[in-house]
Amino acid sequence: MSGRSRIGVSVLAGAAAAALLSGCSTAATEPVPAPADVAAAFEHIHGLEVDPESGALLVATHGGIFQLTEAADGTELSGPLGGLDIDAMGFTLNNGVAYASGHPGPGTPDTFGSPHLGLIRSPDLGRSWVNVSLTGTTDFHDLTISLGHHKRIYGLDSSSGTVRKTDDGQTWTDGAALAARDILAPDENPDLLYATTEEGLSVSTDGGESFILDRLAPLLYLIASGGDDWLVGIDVDGTLWYQPLEGGPWSQGGVTDGVPQAMTVDAANGRVIIADDRGIVATDDYGDTWEVLRPAE
Repeated sequence: MSGRSRIGVSVLAGAAAAALLSGCSTAATEPVPAPADVAAAFEHIHGLEVDPESGALLVATHGGIFQLTEAADGTELSGPLGGLDIDAMGFTLNNGVAYASGHPGPGTPDTFGSPHLGLIRSPDLGRSWVNVSLTGTTDFHDLTISLGHHKRIYGLDSSSGTVRKTDDGQTWTDGAALAARDILAPDENPDLLYATTEEGLSVSTDGGESFILDRLAPLLYLIASGGDDWLVGIDVDGTLWYQPLEGGPWSQGGVTDGVPQAMTVDAANGRVIIADDRGIVATDDYGDTWEVLRPAE
């Protein structure tokens, strides 16, 4: 352990307020052990989210959403949750309510739409799913929920190349055209949105209508919120960076192994969790030291 202080983060507060809308849904099921072909699903990890209530880590993959639970004797993997083998390109979680987008898998019911899922919702950490909107027509490659405005959802529409937003899950507003890898709505201002682009970190203060390039920021590839006070990012060379949310200089941390696929913050335990060439790994000192939670398949 280095002298760098432990990551200061707080448990995300509030409640997701989107109402459960009518549509096709899967029945709620308890997590089951992961199938033997989990290695194929984990070749592409699109998203990571930690549920503050249970401490479970949800992993959005090419073959569905899985749950990774830590125990004294290691980790236990179950899924795909809800029996849904979707290619979960976009995934986000807030207060136990999950949203996903992407493409149906070989075993996905036809009623979830094809070739794109649109927006689907789970009120129970992935055990059951319901269609919300844009069924069959839209593939969001990233999703984020504003922490201070739990109805505000942003999505990166892979077809139109635009940032889109909704406050009710049904009516979507198109924003700026943006070639982004990752988006983040980090605080109580629902109109504040960060996006990682080839040119650098871009910031919107008008709900995604326009973006300004932050030329003082590192060339970030992934970005996450460190709770109320911090932003955490990984640049194109795999280096971790962190910055107070109110601004100021970015501080440099350690490095990842290979190209990172996804990142999240485990607020309750003060950790950043990423998926890279080692598997799923965690750090509580911004990358000076690492713990392998689940090795690569």
